[in-house]
Amino acid sequence: MLVCVACYGDRVAALLETASQLRFYSQGRSSPARPGAGSPGVIEHSPLSLPAPVQQLGLSGLIGLLEGSGAAVLLCGGLTCCALEALRNSGVHVVPWIGGAPDEVAQAWWSDSIQTMKMPGCVGCGTGQRWRRRGANKKSKERQVMHEGIIAVTSEGPGMDSMVDPRFGRAAGFVVVDLATMGISYVDNGGSQAMAQGAGIQAAENIARAGAGALLSGFVGPKAFQALSAGGIQVIQNVEGMTVGQAVDKYKRGELAVADAPNAPAGGHPGGGNKG
Repeated sequence: MLVCVACYGDRVAALLETASQLRFYSQGRSSPARPGAGSPGVIEHSPLSLPAPVQQLGLSGLIGLLEGSGAAVLLCGGLTCCALEALRNSGVHVVPWIGGAPDEVAQAWWSDSIQTMKMPGCVGCGTGQRWRRRGANKKSKERQVMHEGIIAVTSEGPGMDSMVDPRFGRAAGFVVVDLATMGISYVDNGGSQAMAQGAGIQAAENIARAGAGALLSGFVGPKAFQALSAGGIQVIQNVEGMTVGQAVDKYKRGELAVADAPNAPAGGHPGGGNKG
């Protein structure tokens, strides 16, 4: 059986839409391929670099590549329910919400320990259950704001006293806050700023990799909103004109609501310019 891992760089793509390479693995020694790292029973076959990210390639294109390769299993990061259903209807066994180095993921699959590679907060996802953060009340409403865990705030600078950047895709960066310890880190978003298109999708990948369960920003466009939702990340919009610290305080006090739709058109915010 051939297993496919959807990757971005040297990691599993946090969002299937951003995957730029497919890596293939099988079990045994009969294939003319190189052994997987540290596991004599796992063989890696020649990877396939995609002509465009999955988002541009489309699901039909991805399904065609999987069918052509003979892969029966797809191990990937976050994806929408529609994408999951389409892939499964095509006959592909999909295991979503996986993270880590592809060699390690392949080893986990063949050793029946793939659950250990689930993305933070996503244990049990992909089994028909709704996504939820660990510790969340099972009876909570889907759009209820989670006041624990990790959140990300679009920011013009690296600290809590920096102003919130109202843009998402082309924000200067993201201040990532662990609400349990109030420890912070900063994710530079310069790579997304330089992109002619797809900045929101790439920024969503950065947020997912940071392990955030919620995003606070000003304006988020439809493609970025879909990508964030696919990664199980709650979106809180219309946050601007304040510092990151003030935004975090408002979030902790329950003064910010989770959005159920984007508040900016494709390519920019309502007032013009690229915001999401």
